[in-house]
Amino acid sequence: MSDVWIYAPAPEQAVIPAQLLAELGYAPRRLEVNGSLRPDGGGSRPPALAFVVASGASAAAACECLVRLREDEALTDLPLVVAVEPEQLESGPELLDAHELIVTPYSAEELRARIARARRQVHGIEDGDVVRIGALVINLATYQVHIGGQPIDFAYMEYELLKFLATHPGRVFSRESLLSRVWGYDYYGGARTVDVHVRRVRAKLGPEHGRITTVRSVGYRFDDD
Repeated sequence: MSDVWIYAPAPEQAVIPAQLLAELGYAPRRLEVNGSLRPDGGGSRPPALAFVVASGASAAAACECLVRLREDEALTDLPLVVAVEPEQLESGPELLDAHELIVTPYSAEELRARIARARRQVHGIEDGDVVRIGALVINLATYQVHIGGQPIDFAYMEYELLKFLATHPGRVFSRESLLSRVWGYDYYGGARTVDVHVRRVRAKLGPEHGRITTVRSVGYRFDDD
């Protein structure tokens, strides 16, 4: 179950989105819209999505929250969905930093569609939580990987590493960045952990589909072309 962080100015404003997100199979966690960008303790990996409530008097705080999310190096490519009131659609360009706007009131099905569009825009994730890169197919809902229709078994962290790199194609990540974003902020293992898992993932993908490139003195990149 993927986390979604809900940024809302008051607990009651997070109730409806939390209920709908839970109905869609996500694990919602509420944060203050003008507080910390991460849950208390900072022990969680980045979520699948950030949902920001910009209704009513919280619009200014929501805009500031969007700016902070964009500027945070570890969260800059997080899909962003913002809930607005109808009259806010013409309030200015600030809210356009979101990947998707959803107008209140909204249904679970509309929310599902907005989330799918935001995730597709950022990570290339298709409807149904599927990433396709050539013959490689990664199903984010079932944790299954296929190459040319043949299933490939990955250990949990091998899968998490492959999923993360495949949904951030073309970007170079240092070993330290991968440790924090794949293993979690509270993981204190060494860089060798990343190297070992990259070797295992490459071996299972095979040379024909080994798209994880080593960038000398920097880290790793997933090539999607």
